[in-house]
Amino acid sequence: LLIAFVVGPFVEIYILLKAGGAFGALPVILACVATAILGGVIMRLQGFAALASARRDIDAGKAPVEAAVDGVFLLVAAPFLMTPGFMTDALGFMLLTPPIRRAIARYALSRLRQAVDRGDVKVEVRRF
Repeated sequence: LLIAFVVGPFVEIYILLKAGGAFGALPVILACVATAILGGVIMRLQGFAALASARRDIDAGKAPVEAAVDGVFLLVAAPFLMTPGFMTDALGFMLLTPPIRRAIARYALSRLRQAVDRGDVKVEVRRF
C-alpha cells in the first residue's frame, strides 16, 4: 500500500510531465479526458452486461457468482479510470479486460483457498 499511495503518484506525475514535454500539454490533457470518457462508456456497457448475466443466472436458479465478481472488478476499475494519468488508466483498462479480470479472479481465489487450507482464514456460511 505504501508503494501504491506514495510512489505511485510520483511515477504518475513523472509520466505526465514526460508526455507533456514530448507531445505538449493540450494533447496530454485531451488524452486523459478521452481515456476517462472511454473508460466510463466501457464500464457502463460491461456493468449492464454483468447485470443481465446476474439476472440470467438468478432466473436459472444459479448463484450469480461471475456477475458479482465482474461487478467488484468494475468498482475497482472506476477510480483508476477517473484518476488522471496514463498508469492509472492502464490499470483501469486492464481490469475492464475480461480475460485479465478472470485471471486475476482465479489467482485471488486460489490464494484464498490456500489461506483457508492453512487455517489463516475461516469461512462461515449461514443460510437465512
